[in-house]
Amino acid sequence: MCDRHLTRRDFIKLGAGALGATLLAGCRGEPSVHMTATPAPTIGAKPALTPTTAPPVAGQVADAILVNGNVITMDARDTLAQAVAIKDSKILRAGANGAIRALAGANTKTIDLGGKTVTPGLIDAHNHLQVWGNLLANYVALIPPDVKTLNDLLAKLKPAIAKAKPGEWVQGYYWDIDPPTRAQLDPISPDNPVWLMQQGGHFASVNSAALKIANITAQTRNPEGGVIERDKQGNPTGVFYNHRAMDLVRAHIPQPTPQQIADSLRAAEMKMAEVGVTTYHDNNARFNAVQGYLQVAHAKSMMLRSQVYYTLEWPADLDRALNQIERINDEYMRFAGYKFLIDGQFPTWYTHEPHPGISWNMPTWNPNQYKQTIKALHDTGLQISVHACGDAAIDLTLDAYEAAMKANPRKDPRHRIEHAILCSKDAVKRAADLGVVISCQPQFVRGMGNLPDKLGAERAKRLIVTRDWMNAGIHLALGSDTPTSPWYTPQVTLTESVLRFDQFNKPLNPEQALTIQEALRMHTMGSAYACFEENSKGSLEPGKFADLAVWNANLYTIKPEEILQAKIELTMIGGKIVYQKT
Repeated sequence: MCDRHLTRRDFIKLGAGALGATLLAGCRGEPSVHMTATPAPTIGAKPALTPTTAPPVAGQVADAILVNGNVITMDARDTLAQAVAIKDSKILRAGANGAIRALAGANTKTIDLGGKTVTPGLIDAHNHLQVWGNLLANYVALIPPDVKTLNDLLAKLKPAIAKAKPGEWVQGYYWDIDPPTRAQLDPISPDNPVWLMQQGGHFASVNSAALKIANITAQTRNPEGGVIERDKQGNPTGVFYNHRAMDLVRAHIPQPTPQQIADSLRAAEMKMAEVGVTTYHDNNARFNAVQGYLQVAHAKSMMLRSQVYYTLEWPADLDRALNQIERINDEYMRFAGYKFLIDGQFPTWYTHEPHPGISWNMPTWNPNQYKQTIKALHDTGLQISVHACGDAAIDLTLDAYEAAMKANPRKDPRHRIEHAILCSKDAVKRAADLGVVISCQPQFVRGMGNLPDKLGAERAKRLIVTRDWMNAGIHLALGSDTPTSPWYTPQVTLTESVLRFDQFNKPLNPEQALTIQEALRMHTMGSAYACFEENSKGSLEPGKFADLAVWNANLYTIKPEEILQAKIELTMIGGKIVYQKT
């Protein structure tokens, strides 16, 4: 299928971010910008090189124009243009060079694209940027390529423990190894409590000092929906699965304040701007995180646009959800609704049939209580987003949505399922009938390891069924799930949407692959639709925000395996340059 062998290193590099870049904000009064020329793009037969509809009012003068490029407007006809004009932070028009140059005045900034490709800004429909900011600021990174074994992990953790003050928590995150146990952690940290979270975010390891602080013993019962791993004698091993079990320890760890969250958010936003992301949906924000976002929003210091969902982990969270969350809604920050996690990542997927993980038949919420809480939140008029990976988790969520919608038939609630990794044919039809949005991450195929073998051939056919979803008329959104995935760039998401390569560079269920046109649409218009923003974002059409990305390659004409190497040259939000490659 490919001329070039894609290595694991290729994907790790894309997770490391763009280098040698300069972030710029609020660039007014700039001179003309000339970008390094690239060969003229090959225009395919399908998209037409025509201006978009709704020409501007006569006499309007653009604040900025981008000319001599390949503009993928992502409108309903997938129109291609040569240039685009911007006025008052919105798209004025896209069309041929001459038509756009005619909109320039004496003070109009002109950017000569030199044949480069422009797309709408990428909309990351599922990530946790405040978590990423916290990891960057406060956690030890114990991930490849530096950490590939338990011994690597322990060796890299030792210096952090040596620097820690007596009694201070040492926190880290790891990726591709088995969860360390307290027996393995105690020798390097007998006194300081240690908290190591698997990067996926659904299980964690601690040492004996941490267990003592949390008062967790052989007599401590599993919380509903969580698992405290135990040895043959019934003693805790130090490994905790699902958030409710993790919270038994996490409640004793100093958590970032709203101000600290606000301060750390900028570093994560900068990384996303470098890869062309202009809007993101944070689908897992606890109360302090929501307050941190609000602080940044009220200070008018958001770099990117954001949609935030408040996460309910416990029944008591319902009161906060209903009564204590400010429903902010401006051009940069919107409180979008509510989030649940009804199962975990693979070891605790909630499925109809057994799998060889830690638990297969346990949702994180009591099903009846879950349905009641879903109904209460549906009645607020806001959107609900649910992490559901296993087929039973998906079915339970569809049951809850259907019951809430029958009891209160709101017009277009547009509730979401996040991930939907193991999805039956019946669930595909039900989701389509209910108008449920599927927010998915095809790059998970790359990180599944031998999971398809563990599930068996028949069940493995139902993993991330993007083609089935599209054929059923379901609205799809694409996202990175950073930092709980090692890859945050749209290049990886788009590549895996098209190729579906596993870790051995073999396609998994290639019949489920998308075309690059479909994948790019899902990462722009699809993700805009997923948050009720299809009329203001997702395409370069008159009246929509001038949020766009300039690429050094034409995504429609390069080979699928070359998408990984495509680079972002410039990112604009509201017509202002927030990133430009140096």
